[in-house]
Amino acid sequence: MKRFLLLLTSAIASSMLAISPSKAATFASSQGQFTFTQFSQSPTLTSSSIDIENLVTGIDRATASAFADPKAAFIVFPPTASNSSLSIALGEGTDYFALANSQATVIGNFAIDANTNFSFDFLGNLALATSIDNPPAENARAFGDISFALFDTNNNSLLDFLSVTGNLTTEGDEDFIDFQNSDNVTLKNQNSNFNFGGKEEFITASFAGSLQRYFPNETNLTLIEVKRNQAEVSVPEPSTNVAAILVAGVIGVALKRKKTIKILVSK
Repeated sequence: MKRFLLLLTSAIASSMLAISPSKAATFASSQGQFTFTQFSQSPTLTSSSIDIENLVTGIDRATASAFADPKAAFIVFPPTASNSSLSIALGEGTDYFALANSQATVIGNFAIDANTNFSFDFLGNLALATSIDNPPAENARAFGDISFALFDTNNNSLLDFLSVTGNLTTEGDEDFIDFQNSDNVTLKNQNSNFNFGGKEEFITASFAGSLQRYFPNETNLTLIEVKRNQAEVSVPEPSTNVAAILVAGVIGVALKRKKTIKILVSK
């Protein structure tokens, strides 16, 4: 019996190690653009910022890379603001992880007189794509978010907002594109296309619109627009823990069966 369990343990461990793919190729991309135009008045103060995070592991047994490229600018005269963000991750091999994060932000402060309409136009687009060769060993995820918020600076309260969010997980069922906006934000020319399911997925979304709000009293406003794009690919290393668990389970069943036989024999 001991010899049988030893041979069984070796066979299961060998079969688990053979399950890992000999070669794996993955790709994920997330890109977004956004522009403010036709401000009813110039801002009193502007700022812009970008943030990048690239992380790659497992390159000794694979080829993997991550790339992030954000841009942002707010021009006072004529008042316009725009930013873009691109994240790409790809890999090939048996054990790797690649993550690309990019974020672009523009901020404008406005001093609004009493009995004044504040308004602006905007347009943007979001594009996500994922691709894998060998499910379920390979994983690819693309996430994108474009949002702006208008705050009353005096009391730090949210007045209006727009949010466009998309996600792809290949393989998986966490795929979506979502639009949300407040009452004073009007969306026009909203269009989205997508392909969910399979080894290749994508989302493309474009939109345009405007914001208009009346202020009966003097007000200080802060407009913040943030764009986040994330791309991630991975092929996890085959874990010997899974083989160990299965082996332990088989041994447990065998020992239980052996004990049961003893009891029957004794009776």
